[in-house]
Amino acid sequence: MRADQSSCKSSSRTWVEAIISLAIFVSAFAAFSQLFTLGSRAAVQAALQTQAAVRAEAKMAEVVAGVELFEAAAEMPFEDDANWSWGLEINPGPHADVFEMVVTVVYQNGSGPPGITFSLVRFRRDPQVILDEAAEAAAAAEEDDS
Repeated sequence: MRADQSSCKSSSRTWVEAIISLAIFVSAFAAFSQLFTLGSRAAVQAALQTQAAVRAEAKMAEVVAGVELFEAAAEMPFEDDANWSWGLEINPGPHADVFEMVVTVVYQNGSGPPGITFSLVRFRRDPQVILDEAAEAAAAAEEDDS
C-alpha cells in the first residue's frame, strides 16, 4: 500500500510541475509576441518617417528649382502614391526680401487621423528681387558697352 501512495504523490507532483511549466511557457510566449508586435510597429513608423523626410526634401527642391510653382498649396497628392500628400506654406521671413517656406508631407492610410506628418522649413530670397537685380546688372552692362 505504501508503494501506491508514493507513486500517486509522485504522479500528482509531475502533473503540477507540467501545468506550472506550461503556464510559464505560455506567459513567456505572450510576452515575446507583444515585443515582436511592438518592434514591427516601430520599424514601420521609422520607415514612414524616413520616407516623409525624403518626400519633403524632394518637394522642397522642386519648389526651389521652379518645377513646382512658388505659391501656397494645400493637400496636393503625390503622383506616385495617393496616400501621401503635401502642402506648401509661404510666410514672410525675418527680412523684407526673404520668405519662409514650409513644406508639410502627410501620410494618410484610410480615413482615420494622419499616420505621419513631417514639416520642413527653409528660407528663400524673393525670386522677383533676384530677377530685378539681374535685369539691373544687364542694363548696367549694356550702358557700359555703349
